[in-house]
Amino acid sequence: MKKAFTLIELILVLVIVGIIASIGSDIVFKAYENYILSKEISAATYKTDVALEQIAKRLEHRIPFSGVAIKDETHSNDIISLTSDTNMSLKYQILAWIGKAYEARRGSWNGYINKPGWSGFIDLKDSNETKLFTKGDNLIQATNIIFDLSNGDVNLSKDYNGGIIFPTIPYNVDIVTAYGWKMPQGENPTHIFPVNVTGMNEFTFYPYGPKRDRIYEHYYLAWSAYAVVPEDNGDGTYTVRLYYNFRPWKGETYQDGDSSVLIDKATIFNFRRDGKAIELRLCAHSDLNTSEIEANICGKKVVF
Repeated sequence: MKKAFTLIELILVLVIVGIIASIGSDIVFKAYENYILSKEISAATYKTDVALEQIAKRLEHRIPFSGVAIKDETHSNDIISLTSDTNMSLKYQILAWIGKAYEARRGSWNGYINKPGWSGFIDLKDSNETKLFTKGDNLIQATNIIFDLSNGDVNLSKDYNGGIIFPTIPYNVDIVTAYGWKMPQGENPTHIFPVNVTGMNEFTFYPYGPKRDRIYEHYYLAWSAYAVVPEDNGDGTYTVRLYYNFRPWKGETYQDGDSSVLIDKATIFNFRRDGKAIELRLCAHSDLNTSEIEANICGKKVVF
């Protein structure tokens, strides 16, 4: 005759089943938590990498020596050149520079002939304090490209929105004032000159141009400066924006330009000069609205 389970045996079995279920639920919960954390780490890493890449792509096309560090969003007079030995990462929040018009430099194909938008070289014989002449360029095409890139805001054939820079910086020059980041009232930058495109191969200076002995064969064309600005969200995080379409050589600040969001919920953005390179550091917070699972990922990028 087969005996039934006793009450004690049933209780013991239930206890064992409960223990196994408890262990199993902990394993499932931990696995789910690890999945969520891994997902958030991947998302934060991706956002950080994309933001750093966006900054680096524009920063690598900067005009040499034109970069500055600005203390804060008030755009105060506390602006220093990136060539300074000051520890910028502790005090200065905003990175800004003047960019080469590299998209317009490529030009376009015309049959079997590819003319650059601007070559970066002038005809020294015919150029003077009023006009610059180039050979083999298609400045009209460069004007059209920049017009499209700026959504119609910048037309190099009027308003003198273009800037010409000769890449020769003498010693003992105040870089900040030389490029127009900070100038005494009524004075003009000394190393960037407003121009209009007045022909296929012709720039016209206004209201001032360089002296004849300051005109060199090699030049850069610019139509915009750029600024990376971390804006406080009030909760310990920042929205990092890229400002563009402003011209310091015309007295404009980044607040006069357009902007796009690079990353939200950033916790750290700083930068420092390392020789001729610039090192960027950016940390991003996860999007989870819980204090139990958090992801804060930092990335670095060096731009030469």
